[in-house]
Amino acid sequence: MRWLIIGAIGAIGISGRAWLARTSCVVMLLASLIATVRPATNALAQGSQQWFSAWTVSHNVRETAPALSNSTVRMLVRPTISGASLRIKLENTLGQGPVAFSGAFIGVADTGASLMPGTNTKLTFNGGPGLSLAPGAGAWSDPVALDVKAFRRLAVSLNVASASDISTHTLGLATNYYAPGSLGSETSGGGFMPVPRRAAGTMVDAFPFYWLAAVDVLSPVVSGTIVAFGDSITDGRCSTTENDVVLPDKYQRWLDVLAGRLSSRPAGEIKAIANAGIAGNRIVSGGNGPPGLDRLDRDVLERAGATHVIFFEGTNDIAGGATAAQVIAASQQIIDRVHAKGLSIIGVTIIPRGRPALTGWSPDMEVQRVAVNAWIRTQANFDAIIDFASLLKGGPVYSGSESIKAEFNCDYTHPSAAGYKAMGEFIDLGLFRSSRRETARASLEHGLTWHAADGARRK
Repeated sequence: MRWLIIGAIGAIGISGRAWLARTSCVVMLLASLIATVRPATNALAQGSQQWFSAWTVSHNVRETAPALSNSTVRMLVRPTISGASLRIKLENTLGQGPVAFSGAFIGVADTGASLMPGTNTKLTFNGGPGLSLAPGAGAWSDPVALDVKAFRRLAVSLNVASASDISTHTLGLATNYYAPGSLGSETSGGGFMPVPRRAAGTMVDAFPFYWLAAVDVLSPVVSGTIVAFGDSITDGRCSTTENDVVLPDKYQRWLDVLAGRLSSRPAGEIKAIANAGIAGNRIVSGGNGPPGLDRLDRDVLERAGATHVIFFEGTNDIAGGATAAQVIAASQQIIDRVHAKGLSIIGVTIIPRGRPALTGWSPDMEVQRVAVNAWIRTQANFDAIIDFASLLKGGPVYSGSESIKAEFNCDYTHPSAAGYKAMGEFIDLGLFRSSRRETARASLEHGLTWHAADGARRK
């Protein structure tokens, strides 16, 4: 519904019982509309404890190696907000067989696979220590009290009783570990070794995550979760590359920079960041991992406390042969579904991809990219726009083309670490001060007109 118009409540020319009857009807209608706009979880209420997705990954491949039955995996996560309680989500999204966990633990990471003494805490699932997940299933742990500090790394340890395959996020860019036996309760890192850096059939030095999908944190001062929905530029390809070597544990994505900036805001303006990027992902079909239209609910709309979505996809669709019209039509579906959930959606222009040898990017693909960007800038009903294409625009490599600016370029497709830093610093934090739900609710409460396309409030 593109327009939501609430007329003035005052009933001019009506008096007495007629006025009261008319007013009562209007008030009842107004209350009903406000109820439909207000978030079910009331995630934006200040001074109360609410859940927010503080760290996430999106699963994109099924792995069959290493063999992990009767072993432990220990994965390091970096929450973007602070709090006093947390819960985790495990997923068997892409597994073709069931997986059984006999135990799960979370503690503050020390060096390597070791934990800070006294911090390793047992997790339960519906009150029990174990959990089995059928193919495609996911489950939340019970909440547990833990002192969570923004950007202080935590270690999630899973005792894997049996698994024939692994639901995986490939490009984790963090060193994770595994060991034979059930060592999840151990504070020591002894016996653990880094998980293999190559995901079968995908990228080298990707540093994958196994089964873990989200860490939610309970916080009274955070005002929402920003979910970044994208491909490898959101996932962080090239963000830690130095001298052609991919390094882990550096946290230099544009989202990492943005999260740092948001964490220093006053209470009520602090936002959590959920990364829903998958390297090689497309909106419609093909590419790496489930396409955007298929994974939108699970990876974006179901994230706890979500208020804003940053949508940054399309380049891989075009590289795979999609036309601008196809990318625009698919993007419009994303916009409509996000708006239907009452969330704000911020569109991002597709960055330059021209390269001297034209490998993987043709002049026709450039025409499609320019057309999509024109639609984003002038016609799309995003609530706001982040113009990364203009920020990163470099000189032409052939007539009518653009490449990534030299000082921000890694491989003519992805920004370098310097480029990611510039991107994270480029974003106007004012985009996140109020959400679509908040603005619509305020409009209803004050008899204003809410325009869904541009977020304007009008008398």
